[in-house]
Amino acid sequence: MINLWEGVGSQTEATAFCTMWGIEGTVLVDDAADYARQLGIRGVPTNVFVDANGIVTAVGAVAPRQLEAEIRHLLGPDAVIDPA
Repeated sequence: MINLWEGVGSQTEATAFCTMWGIEGTVLVDDAADYARQLGIRGVPTNVFVDANGIVTAVGAVAPRQLEAEIRHLLGPDAVIDPA
């Protein structure tokens, strides 16, 4: 998952978001917005979900239900997701 954020402290905000949702693994932060520009993303914060093959599977998903659905899509329907 790549978290696109705007402003100062984006790494801190992304880390807090992942801690809250129990997201483990690699999360990249697009501080310079280079990746966001390449994908044509204008609204931030948002999330970009990338599968194990590097394919973008979803963009957005900031509401809790959407976020859970996209994480389950990537990790499988039985993935343990336990927001704090």
